[in-house]
Amino acid sequence: MSEIITASNIDLVIQKNKEIDKEVSAQALRIQTNPSIVKVASMPQLALLLLGGFGLIQMPIEDKYWSGAIYVKDGKIVPVINTAIPRANQYFVAWHEIYHLIFDEIYSDYFIENDNIVEERKAEYFAACMLLSGVDRYYAELPAMDFTSKVLYCMSAFQAPYKAVLISLYEDAERRENEKMKGLIKEALDLKMEDMPGQFRKLGLDDSLVLPSYVINTSYLQEQIKKKKEAEPELKYHGDNEEFLKNIEEEIRVITGVTPLSWGHN
Repeated sequence: MSEIITASNIDLVIQKNKEIDKEVSAQALRIQTNPSIVKVASMPQLALLLLGGFGLIQMPIEDKYWSGAIYVKDGKIVPVINTAIPRANQYFVAWHEIYHLIFDEIYSDYFIENDNIVEERKAEYFAACMLLSGVDRYYAELPAMDFTSKVLYCMSAFQAPYKAVLISLYEDAERRENEKMKGLIKEALDLKMEDMPGQFRKLGLDDSLVLPSYVINTSYLQEQIKKKKEAEPELKYHGDNEEFLKNIEEEIRVITGVTPLSWGHN
């Protein structure tokens, strides 16, 4: 599980990032410069497309502290993203999980290990590298306005979460020895942002970025059931599997209000 970053520990986090920067930046560059994938979509959407190739499952789970995971069983890998969290967080989590899939060699037969502190920090830093390259320059070129509004503009432009933007800006302030900027960021880190969608709308920004998507995508499971049914039609449990999945989807529909038409689609 990733650590909760506050004003009291951000300097330690930045120090950890410095220690892994060379390795993780090189890993991010491998993807950013791969012509076969980077032209397919924007960086946020690209993360979901890449996970889709591994059989991504998307569903809303009403637990704000659970954002996603990768489950491993008998050599099969299944990424899961919680769509009850804001879209910006989903994009960040997607890149976090891609790091584990491609670069993390520490995993169990149940889920890719989330208790390894170093690998979790690398995954977080990798996600920031993929989404927030150049955010410091963008921030500096924004017209004069209050600090919070500038951060929201950065979030909108880079499709990234609030704290991720603050941490990236803090790293730049650290490099430039800008103590005033570091102080502003530390104050902002511990503030609870009230009605972020409303603040986005006041600035004329698309508030969908900071709202849950509630997407339900179980197409991978549906496809696996279909393949098993075609390969071994004589087995009786295929109907049980279909009924079980249908019941799960119905429970999600009741809880979230998402209609069946959205099942299996992004």
